Amino acid sequence: MKGTLALVGVCLLVAAVANLAFGAGKEPKPGPLTGTWECVAHSSAQGDVPSALKLEQIKEAVSGTLTNSSGDYPLSSASYKKGVFEFRLDAPDGSYVATGKLKHGQLSGHWSKGQDAQGEWECNRPAPAKPRVTAQHER
Repeated sequence: MKGTLALVGVCLLVAAVANLAFGAGKEPKPGPLTGTWECVAHSSAQGDVPSALKLEQIKEAVSGTLTNSSGDYPLSSASYKKGVFEFRLDAPDGSYVATGKLKHGQLSGHWSKGQDAQGEWECNRPAPAKPRVTAQHER
């Protein structure tokens, strides 16, 4: 009986070590929303309001920060489920909710601030910087 228990214990120990060895290096793959986005919120009261979203996505969980001329605002909650991106943020002037979809590399949707205001929004990834071309002079 002691031999069987010892064998079971050794097998469990080997399984645990193998799980650590093979599972330790696997980090979840970032989702399609991960990165920096240049955004514009359209509002009848304030016109177009530019901002930037910096997002990190792992599976359905999204976190990040919205930055505009008023400051940086962490998203209080965010998710990407069944193709729909939804986030909430609290700003000094109130709480905002936005929903949208990712289509052809562009995020777009609807935002609202309770019953006070609403509008549409859109985000694109910034274009990659072009390499600088420098003239090389021969001597």
